[in-house]
Amino acid sequence: MTSPMPQVAAEILVRLREAGFPAEGAANRSVLALAEEAGEFVGAYRRWSGQARRTGTFDEMGAELADVVICAWMAAAELGIDLDAAIAGKLAVIFDRGWREEEPES
Repeated sequence: MTSPMPQVAAEILVRLREAGFPAEGAANRSVLALAEEAGEFVGAYRRWSGQARRTGTFDEMGAELADVVICAWMAAAELGIDLDAAIAGKLAVIFDRGWREEEPES
């Protein structure tokens, strides 16, 4: 199954270049943006789940998680990673390895 995200990431890259963001150092920026967005998602989750000083909404949490996914695709595009193939490979490992080790018999 191929997602539309490689094309979306390519379009965002074009728009970033048009806005004046240079290609040099772009992979570094994408990786740092991914880390930043992951932190923002965690913060949104904490607010939504009542673990922070202020509250947050489910929609805010969803928007931050979407940012994480988009940034992951951007980082993959900048680094030349075929994320569709990487995801397919990782899913094969996940489904092959089983879900829980059996407890040893006593």
